[in-house]
Amino acid sequence: MAAGDYLAAQAKELENSGDKQTQRVIDSAKFLADNLQDAPALVIPCLEGVPPEGTPIGGIAAMMASIFPAVWSFQLALRARGLGSCLTSLHLMNAPLAAEILGIPDNIMQVALLPVAYTKGTDFKKAKRPPASSIIHWNGW
Repeated sequence: MAAGDYLAAQAKELENSGDKQTQRVIDSAKFLADNLQDAPALVIPCLEGVPPEGTPIGGIAAMMASIFPAVWSFQLALRARGLGSCLTSLHLMNAPLAAEILGIPDNIMQVALLPVAYTKGTDFKKAKRPPASSIIHWNGW
């Protein structure tokens, strides 16, 4: 499935929801999909080792927990140098094709894709988030 098809399906689901924040996220993702090829650099964080079929979710979560702090640190280092990135995973639908094109060995697992470029200024805005009390659960759901 191409990014455009996936995002169109997501947008259709939101059509009548009135969820403006999520609509902005989808619009941003569409822009990224349309312009990804223009990014000066594309970084694909990878892990050595591919979990075997049927690996429990805890095993997969442990693998991801070992790389995402490094990804976040990389993004912060970029920001300190006037560069920006965004964490994307849509290319993973076609990870075997990406591996073939890039010569990534079979025992290496791609976990994301980060387009890297200079930002247009430093006037960043916070995303609108729900109150923490509406999404945090303590000692029960």
